Amino acid sequence: MTVALEGATPASADTTTTTFPGPVTAEKFYTNASAESAYFKTASTTDHAVTVYQAATSGSGAALNVVSSNPGTSAMYLSGTETGRGTLKIAHVGYADGSDLNAAALSIDLQTAGTAAQGIYLTTTSGAPTKGNLIAVRNNANLDDFIVKGSGLIGVGIDRASTPRAQVHIKQQSSAPAGLLVEGVVRVGNAATVPTSVDATAGGGALYAQGGALMWRGSNGTVTQIAQA
Repeated sequence: MTVALEGATPASADTTTTTFPGPVTAEKFYTNASAESAYFKTASTTDHAVTVYQAATSGSGAALNVVSSNPGTSAMYLSGTETGRGTLKIAHVGYADGSDLNAAALSIDLQTAGTAAQGIYLTTTSGAPTKGNLIAVRNNANLDDFIVKGSGLIGVGIDRASTPRAQVHIKQQSSAPAGLLVEGVVRVGNAATVPTSVDATAGGGALYAQGGALMWRGSNGTVTQIAQA
């Protein structure tokens, strides 16, 4: 590996490693190798293995720019063994005056017209469903604003850490004018299994289609046909 540091003599061969004793201060670090160009490791319990810091307060220069020309694998791999934190932690410090309204903690840009790439893809390669939440959005106190459980159940605005009581469970909040608003057609397919009871927790009733007819089953078990097939 060829290593160049300002004020130091670089290695002369691709297989040679140059060791710099003590802290190294340089304006630029440059490697050009046919194998691994750099390896950073630390056993410190307080220091990071690598810190990348962009000190400029304007311009378009990023703190870290990762580029890959290999279409056969990912541009970057990231793995961790955390028990109480995310493998990737993103903290957008933000501005209290709201001047960062066009910023985002995570921004994804699918740049090529006609691309079939997926914007966000989440899977488990173990072949078995996971037990944790697949997606958890919590912005309001005591609420799961949007939750997708490992079972696939979806909750919107439900009590935090509770389990959705349906495939999609929407709980209307007191500040919202409606629990669900659809501007367009609502398609109600025939029920695969006709409901024989109503969720006692929520009361109310069950709306479903049977043989093309629209049906309502009340909380006391009465079934009423609302519209013919």
